Order: sequence, then structure tokens, then C-alpha cells
Amino acid sequence: TEPLVEAHPSTRLRKEVAQGDMLYKVFPKAVADKLKAGQKVEPETHNNVTIFFSDIVRFTDISRVLSPVKVCNMLDRLYLAFDALATKHEVFKVETIGDAWMGVTNLENDQNET
Repeated sequence: TEPLVEAHPSTRLRKEVAQGDMLYKVFPKAVADKLKAGQKVEPETHNNVTIFFSDIVRFTDISRVLSPVKVCNMLDRLYLAFDALATKHEVFKVETIGDAWMGVTNLENDQNET
């Protein structure tokens, strides 16, 4: 079993990069598979995608009032919920930076319109 807290924060990141697992956190699976295998990745077109972008209104004001721990906990709860919904609904998570979260539908799998 792996310890809950690692001796050095970058240990896990280095391991993922060395194993090529980091590719799957950055690219859609089909692209990461090709890159990991050393294959060329051709550009793709998608006729119907939806891009979801969230940004917390007045985040700077909120972060001035709350302690850093409370801000981190708030973002952690919010983005864990977004990540769970993204997995459930096959939304490819493009990026999470600060208080922004971005995802795309119909990128990895064709999804029926509902």
C-alpha cells in the first residue's frame, strides 16, 4: 500500500511522468495512447462539441475573506464534484487552474443529444 502522505510532493508526479501516466491527465485517451506508443497524432475534427467553462464570481474577494485552508477546501470540494460529474457524463476535463474549470463533451466519444 502507498502512504497517504508522501515524503516529497513531487514523488508521485515524477512516477506518473516516468510511466507515461501523466499523458492521460493531459490528453484524451486515444491521443495519450498514440503518444505513449511513439505514434504520430493526426488532427481530428468533431462536428458537435460543447465546451463548459466555470469561473467563480468574485473569487478574489472570497479568497481575501477566507483563510487559505478554507479556500483550498472549497475549491477541492467543488472540483471533486465537477470531476465526478465529468466522469459520469463522459466530459473530458481540459484544465483546472485556480478557480477555473474547463471540460469538453463529444471529444472522446460521440454522445447522443438529449
